[in-house]
Amino acid sequence: MNKLLLALAGLILSTQCMAQVVTAKGVGTAPYGWSLSAGDKDKAYKAAQVSAVERYFAEAGEAESENFEAIQPKIEANLEKFILSTTIINEQNQESAKKYSVSVRVEINVAKLRSTIRGSSATAKTAQGERSQLVYVFVGREVSSVRSFDDRVVKRAEVEREASVDRSRSSKGAEGEVVRGNAVATAAKRDSSESVTAKASIKVETGGSTTRKADDTSYRLLAMNNTKTSITSVFSQGGFQVAEPEFVLEDKDIKAVNQDFSTGNDLAPATLRGVVAALRNSQVPYLVLATLDVGAPMQDDATGMQRVAVTVTGRVLDVSAKLPREVASVPAVQYFGVGPDNASASGKALKDASMAAAREVVSRLNAAGIR
Repeated sequence: MNKLLLALAGLILSTQCMAQVVTAKGVGTAPYGWSLSAGDKDKAYKAAQVSAVERYFAEAGEAESENFEAIQPKIEANLEKFILSTTIINEQNQESAKKYSVSVRVEINVAKLRSTIRGSSATAKTAQGERSQLVYVFVGREVSSVRSFDDRVVKRAEVEREASVDRSRSSKGAEGEVVRGNAVATAAKRDSSESVTAKASIKVETGGSTTRKADDTSYRLLAMNNTKTSITSVFSQGGFQVAEPEFVLEDKDIKAVNQDFSTGNDLAPATLRGVVAALRNSQVPYLVLATLDVGAPMQDDATGMQRVAVTVTGRVLDVSAKLPREVASVPAVQYFGVGPDNASASGKALKDASMAAAREVVSRLNAAGIR
């Protein structure tokens, strides 16, 4: 029974993620004259709805905020197409300041918003045959081993020793002879004294160094076959022609990419030059690189199911010029997946993160006017 409930909860969560409907809050304020009218209330009400949509874009990232500014007039003119429902949370009439404020909670039709953004993008205004091609390389991975190093400590001591000795010595004596009859007797007396003074000083200087070495982390690459269709769909809907990396990159380039990402976060210069050369030979101007790091599973407090975090980083290179340049980047962003077991949670998190990364790339390319 418990397993059934967990499975149903996971299905509900998955359905919510696929619904393309999000909830956001907004606040609108409208000044009024002698008295508050219905028109003044309606003006603040619509401003609160627009504010909720703007808040959604702001939370989605900088690129999405720029895209919102491009379609804001369309949203304000057709609020009923983008907002499915609105609930008033609070109203406040500041009579002394002649201002009326209202806060609302709205359900936003995200699918309609994205469709409008795509229709206003530079790619949408470009003929189908003239749209840019791109190759994406998304690498999913998880930590397989971490080797830590003890601190290397070197101690050094310098000793300087100084000593001085003062020595003085003196002696005095007397000799005499006594003649008695046929015999001669001699006598000698000697007094001596000696004093020694010694001084010594020792100076010790100590020091050293401690060397710390970063952990040596190795990664296990994960299969991305189940997410390729979704990623390709996002880029295609964004107005780009997608070329599969297997048809553009040589086998040695793919192997080198996997090898580099299994030991670090960047491609080796030789690997990157080989990938760029392959894209230029196929006349593909854009390269999208992304790593998706899957974290350790843990129990979700709300559902009791397994919860897995995936951290995404990415960049887009324009290789059409003589010198490749970065035209967009995705900073480290974390996404979560929930499932009845570790495998399900990891698979869902990986898929959601890869699609979110693809959407972020499209948003940034649209914001940059790349077609």
